[in-house]
Amino acid sequence: MKFNRALSFALISNMVLASFSHAISKEMQELVNLETKSNAVATRSNQEVMVYHYDIPLSLVQADIAQRAPEKFVDSLVHEIKGVKYLRWIINPEDTKWWQEIAGFLKANGITPIKKVYYKGYMTASRSYIIVDPVSNAEFSFKGSTDKTGGHWRDKHQDWDDGKQIRMMTDFVEEQVAKQPKLYNIVLLDEPLAFGIETRDDKGKVVIDQGMIIRSYDTLSNSGKTYVPGFSIMHEQKGREIAKLNGSNNPSEYWNEHYNKPLARAIAEFFALTGMTYDSPHSQNFLVELDSKMRPTGKIVLRDYGDTYLTQEFFDKVGRTDITKAWEQDNLKQGRASVSVGILHGNEPPSWMTIEQYNDWGKDFFAEFQKEFKLQTGIELVNKNPVIVNGRYRTKIFKLTTENGMKFLDLVGLNKQRDALTRACSRIFTL
Repeated sequence: MKFNRALSFALISNMVLASFSHAISKEMQELVNLETKSNAVATRSNQEVMVYHYDIPLSLVQADIAQRAPEKFVDSLVHEIKGVKYLRWIINPEDTKWWQEIAGFLKANGITPIKKVYYKGYMTASRSYIIVDPVSNAEFSFKGSTDKTGGHWRDKHQDWDDGKQIRMMTDFVEEQVAKQPKLYNIVLLDEPLAFGIETRDDKGKVVIDQGMIIRSYDTLSNSGKTYVPGFSIMHEQKGREIAKLNGSNNPSEYWNEHYNKPLARAIAEFFALTGMTYDSPHSQNFLVELDSKMRPTGKIVLRDYGDTYLTQEFFDKVGRTDITKAWEQDNLKQGRASVSVGILHGNEPPSWMTIEQYNDWGKDFFAEFQKEFKLQTGIELVNKNPVIVNGRYRTKIFKLTTENGMKFLDLVGLNKQRDALTRACSRIFTL
């Protein structure tokens, strides 16, 4: 067998890099533990794994990088070899299918596809991984294509168009929040980088369409707080354990007050600020913030802005029809806001909750949503119809063609949807 010195050197170099010291923050390790070990759908490993990547010339990749993107993320993903910039295209450690398409893309461009080892990674409850740079210790979430996930889905293709939409929407949320007073109920996660590979044949038909999305958890890291996924709150043992730690022997009652109702307030604040509501408001998309003594702070972390409905008139008022034109048209709502909650979607109820209690949670959610929206804006949105039940989802439609709805849109046009009422408000959460 002919000895390939170049290949051998590359492999040895990768092994040396992989042996560098690395660390995951306490907050992120705890999040990984909760995602993998307090998940009713599937129990997964919380141990670090090697994460392979391909070095791809940056000139062959499409990139959408926000100016605010942390320099440590950019430096970790984009590096230089002999004057040429390369992107580390991360391969999902569980994927057995989609990486082959990337390898084919490299071959088509005259590049030998060599899997390299640099990062360490940690599973989550879904397909995303928490990635740690072994040199800089930068940590971020990566989402790409894989034919194996931690949830019900078995083949999740991440395309570039979705990556561009998520980047566009994340920038919009950041811009809207910057115009307003502080956030009272929500913690936002940034997704400041996305990369894509898209090729077409001679007839313009897409042959390869791959995306890679990077989410920052810097807001949570080194905060001294614990962030519990919503589905872990609804976990048989974990939900009961945290409630008991806070002096409650009634987890259903406790988490109605400290997860369901705070989530309603968070969704109301998010809608008032952005004109967006979740189209998949299940517990995978939310984290409950606990303080250093494991007490709920009243704040909810929102993630995945790609799973949202947009209110057309809101975006018209803020002059961002470019977003609604690019968005999935089925997720545009005209003259109304579709507000839903599905805390148990994808999960079975724990023994400490009955279906009757879950239905009551739905009623409490919408009552709290309406109360918070009025507090945020001074405007009351009313829907007295019964809650619409669809599986584990509960939904209400709030019309914006009413007098109060039009008043809200007028405030949006004046950039005063959170006006004096909120600015003068002082919040005190009972812990």
